[in-house]
Amino acid sequence: MSETTERLGVHLPIDRRTVLRGGTLALGGIAAAALIGCGGDDEETPTATGTAAATGTTTAANKNQNPAQLVKDPNLPYPFGIAEPDKPAKAGGVLNVGVSWDVSTMDPSKSAAGGTITVPNVGYDRLIGFVSGIHYDPLKLELKPELAASWERSPDGLVYTFKIRPGIKWQNVAPLNGRAFVAADAAFALQRYAKEGVHQSIHSEVDKFEAPDAGTLKITLKKPLADYLNNLGGRYQTIFPKELVDDGSIDKTVVGTSSMILRDAKAQQQVTFERNPDYWQGKVNLDGLVFKIMPDGAARIAAFRAGQIEYGYALASKLSDVKNIVGTNPNVQVFMSGGTAGGYGFGMNLQNPKFKDERVRRAISLSMDHDTTIQVIYEGYGVSGPDQPWAFIFPKLPDYKKGELGPWVKAAGDPAQAKQLLDAAGVKDLAINATYYTYAQYDADRPQLLTDQMRKSGITLNARRVEYTEFNSQWVGGKLEEATTSGWSAAGFDADNYFYNQIYSTSPGNRHRLSDPQVDQWADQQRTELDPNKRKDIHKKIWDRIHTDQMYRISQAAGYAYEVQQPWLRGWRGAGGALGSSSYFYDWGEQLIDVWLDK
Repeated sequence: MSETTERLGVHLPIDRRTVLRGGTLALGGIAAAALIGCGGDDEETPTATGTAAATGTTTAANKNQNPAQLVKDPNLPYPFGIAEPDKPAKAGGVLNVGVSWDVSTMDPSKSAAGGTITVPNVGYDRLIGFVSGIHYDPLKLELKPELAASWERSPDGLVYTFKIRPGIKWQNVAPLNGRAFVAADAAFALQRYAKEGVHQSIHSEVDKFEAPDAGTLKITLKKPLADYLNNLGGRYQTIFPKELVDDGSIDKTVVGTSSMILRDAKAQQQVTFERNPDYWQGKVNLDGLVFKIMPDGAARIAAFRAGQIEYGYALASKLSDVKNIVGTNPNVQVFMSGGTAGGYGFGMNLQNPKFKDERVRRAISLSMDHDTTIQVIYEGYGVSGPDQPWAFIFPKLPDYKKGELGPWVKAAGDPAQAKQLLDAAGVKDLAINATYYTYAQYDADRPQLLTDQMRKSGITLNARRVEYTEFNSQWVGGKLEEATTSGWSAAGFDADNYFYNQIYSTSPGNRHRLSDPQVDQWADQQRTELDPNKRKDIHKKIWDRIHTDQMYRISQAAGYAYEVQQPWLRGWRGAGGALGSSSYFYDWGEQLIDVWLDK
């Protein structure tokens, strides 16, 4: 049977009424965590164009917008989306975006980091994708057709058959020169992902990729995988052409099937795209897109205030940042993100002898004063949440204040117990060398605060700032020497990402270098368990061992995430999709067909 009409995405066990009552945390995107309904705001908050004042759902002005984006908790200053105007989109104009990353490899198989896959993800499409941009529901993750117009799954769950949409052409740029896109193209790209690069685990159970004709792609698995379709729909499986691999240029250029054609990429300057006049989805409103490379956050804010960019990365990491921007630019659009992906944890190389004893890891966790961190860094609006999504297991976020994250996470920490654990482990004067990078101001503030907190527990934290490229090669490459306060988890769109890819001993996504035979056994079992209740039970076992017993993953406090964009930018959502989908750090190409400039 065809599955394109079914909701095949992640079924998050979240009740919208619970969200509005303030019982749920949504960890948003790569930059920060976004809270849904945690506490009130007694201060006077700024107003901005596009915000909805009423509680509940406000009818969207644009018929293509999902009204769920306009839900607003009465205790929060902004809703989870902005209303689109009820008028025709204007054609023309160039979208300018201030970014924190620099030009790197353009081979999408080589990295999962947003700073390296953003450019290829603008130029390449996906076989199937997720509903994104103005169309998504913040609490749902839904698959949609892209290069494949439809698909079927065999009754035994082993064979997926995709029908390729007719009439698609590669961009009219050498060496593709506008040739037809066929099923063999998709088979080649997916086969390469399976054999090399950082995404091999996605296809670890694939037996073969076949293209029996130009319009049909067949993928045969060795055994059923509960989440295989969600992996295909994610940002890490864009489809690239064989020609760029054969001539060795895939590292340096992008020629895809998408709405934008790459024209140039100048390191430390900018990346320029132009509209694809032959795009298979139809007319593109924008004439082009320019990523302006601005590693300095203050420079991005200044450019935004001057109207030189429509959008900038990490313009506001806390409410006071929003107030400062609204104070000079009162008509900007502001909303709060609301995905459910993981955020930052205290990342450790678990193969380093310093972290071998679970008592040491528990002591590190107890040394953290989450309440103070939330007050000092996040202005009182925050929470301590796990760096893995909780929604696969729990109906609401486990409350760290009530001990629901286990005995080793305490609201104000417990230096005395931390010292007792270190003494029991025979450890004196524990010194930890940790790296971090500064994506937003809280990245710089947090290490110093943690240093002060850990000192009370007899732990010396030596935190050293490194540039993004160096950090990325260490952390993502599994080469971290000791620890990091910037231990972000790769976003994923399925349970398998979090309960296999990130924790299985030999998986490329295992950045903590966790090696636990019991965890490996459970991680392997949950991959093929098609009974939702039985799979959830396995996930709970993994969760308990990792988060409440062995403390392989140490939680850190996190704060709200705010999105700020110019009043004339339409059809764009920088964040807010469930499980970190629809993210400005990755998913520009998915949304550009809807984006336009209202000026």
